[in-house]
Amino acid sequence: MWSPKEANPHRKYISCGSRKIRYIYFLNLSVTMKNKLQLILILSLCILIASCNQGKEPGDQADEGDTPQMVKKRREDGTLSSLNPVDEEQYMHGVKINFYEDGLTVHSKITYEHGRKHGPAIWFFKSGKIYEHTTYFENKKNGLTKRYYETGELYEETTFEAGEELPGKKRYTKDGKLID
Repeated sequence: MWSPKEANPHRKYISCGSRKIRYIYFLNLSVTMKNKLQLILILSLCILIASCNQGKEPGDQADEGDTPQMVKKRREDGTLSSLNPVDEEQYMHGVKINFYEDGLTVHSKITYEHGRKHGPAIWFFKSGKIYEHTTYFENKKNGLTKRYYETGELYEETTFEAGEELPGKKRYTKDGKLID
């Protein structure tokens, strides 16, 4: 004959004095639920960790306008220090713009390729006029570098190869005459 005790292997009886009290324990069910809870917790932690910091360095202060391609850095007083384009691995990639202390006036524009200076680089006077124009190849100055007076006239021409200055530097007076 069929009995409820045999139908449910999880049903147990305990004695309490002269009475038997019936209870159902959920050992297998609790192990399954425990595994599911652990899985949910692990997935939640992974999502939380992945969403934190998004590859920023400890000194970076995020702005509302930051995108995964551009990181804004600010000084302690809140003024804009630089705009840093980054690639998917968070290396600088593109034209980095540095600002003077006022956070508005451009100090320099330097081209990067996956974390290394590579391409044109320009420095400016506070007035906005060009101070120096050079080119980098794999993080080293390469080619002709020109420097200017703040009034805009050519001051100096220097040639570099793989970061080394070559002989033949030329300097000019403000009226354009070559200085011997």
